[in-house]
Formats: sequence, structure tokens, C-alpha cells
Amino acid sequence: MGCDGMIGKLIGKGNTAEVIAVGDGKVVKLFNRGYPLDSVCKEFENSKLLHGLELPTVKSYEMVTYEGRNGILYDRIDGESMLDILLHTEDYEKYANTLAKLQKQMLACKLGGAVSLKFILKRNIEYTDHLSMPNKAKLINMLDSLPDGDCFCHGDFHFGNVIIEQEQNYIIDYMNVCRGHEYGDIARTVYLIEMTPVPAAQIHNTERILFMKKQATDIYLQEIGVNRECLSEWLLVTAAARLSELSNEQTDEKNSVLEYLSKQGL
Repeated sequence: MGCDGMIGKLIGKGNTAEVIAVGDGKVVKLFNRGYPLDSVCKEFENSKLLHGLELPTVKSYEMVTYEGRNGILYDRIDGESMLDILLHTEDYEKYANTLAKLQKQMLACKLGGAVSLKFILKRNIEYTDHLSMPNKAKLINMLDSLPDGDCFCHGDFHFGNVIIEQEQNYIIDYMNVCRGHEYGDIARTVYLIEMTPVPAAQIHNTERILFMKKQATDIYLQEIGVNRECLSEWLLVTAAARLSELSNEQTDEKNSVLEYLSKQGL
């Protein structure tokens, strides 16, 4: 379906897409020109998997096109990201607890029809150019020894992927939805909260942000009921797989991952 004549104001903008109002309580997530169509289709198919689950997700309707760009039509949510609110209020205890409770809701759901998390991790480890073949083999052997599962794994769950509207939380961004063991999704969240670099906009406040990242992770793990020891191997394969996602401009994060892996003998 085309959406000519429907496009309204820009609501948000990310690395790969813009979110634009289209009237009638809807928005279109309009991907950048040249963004792979199969990736757009993947997000749309993932979003449809969630329709039958009792979770606070945003309903998708159809794929659309506009001026040569592909998009997905969603219900409109008028709110702020949990990340923006956390940075403004610094109430990391409240929002780390909320994040963990939302993730427990997701992990309690089964998603047998989705792609396997272990398959995604293995593919990404094999794909990266930043690891030697022997280290890739070690990591894949480690991954093979980890348990599989059919829990609903978001695959990219962090404070920025929760929108709060009138005290109601909504989980967004379904590009990486998969099925797997709960520890795999929890490890990904720990990585994203604690191990990613301080955003450039917050570089003036680095010490405080690093403190909040560590405290938020500890509170999140306590609420979700998992200790760091349980996640040690999951964190290694998660960090290694992350390398394939990073652009040439993300050198700080790439170097941080490589340093972390080196300290673990990889």
C-alpha cells in the first residue's frame, strides 16, 4: 500500500528509520531509502508474531511505501522513551525494576515460530571480520554448549525501546525478535545497559552515566532474578556477535568489545 497524501509530522528519527504521523491514530515507521526490503519484511513478520500475546506491544497493520521508501504502519503512541525519562530524572532504580518486570513478562511467553537466538548469534560471530578463525571456533563451541529454548526474546531490549504514555509502558522495535533461552535475552540487555559506550550527548557527564549504568544493571539483575555468573558465557557470545552489527563509525564500542574479549582469553 502507498501512503501518499497521508504523511504528517515527524515524530522521531533513528539510525535506520523515521517515525511519521499519518492520521487516524497511526504512524508509519519509514525506513531510509536503500534499507534492505527483507529487513523491513522481517520486522513486519516479527511484529505480527506478537499480536496474540498478552504484552504491551504496539500493533502493526501493513507494509507501506512512500517516495521509494518502505515502511510499516503502526498504532500511534504519544509518549517519551524510558531512556529519556531516566536521563532526566536519574531514577535508575525505578526504571531498572520496570525494565526487568517487562522482560519477565516477555520471557514468560513462548514464541516457537520465530528464528532461534542461537542461530542469530552463530551467524553474526561467523560474519564478523574482527575475530580470528580459532577464536570464532572457540566462541561457536561455547555457544553450542549453551541451552536453547522457546522463550520470547526481544533481542534488543533496553531503556530506549520502551515508550511511556500516561504511565503505560509500551515495548517497541521488533527487528530482532527471536526465540531462545531466557539467559540469552537477559545477557543482551545487560550488554546494552552496562557495556555500551556513553552517548556523545552525555559525554560531559561520563562519570555519572557510568555510575548509573552499573547501578541500573545490578538492580535489573536483582529484579529479574539472575546473577552475573549465570550469564558469563552468554555475555561472551553476545559481545562477540555484536561486532557484526557495528558500523565503521562505532570504533569506541568495537574497541571496547575487543578489549573485553581479550581479557577473557579471546
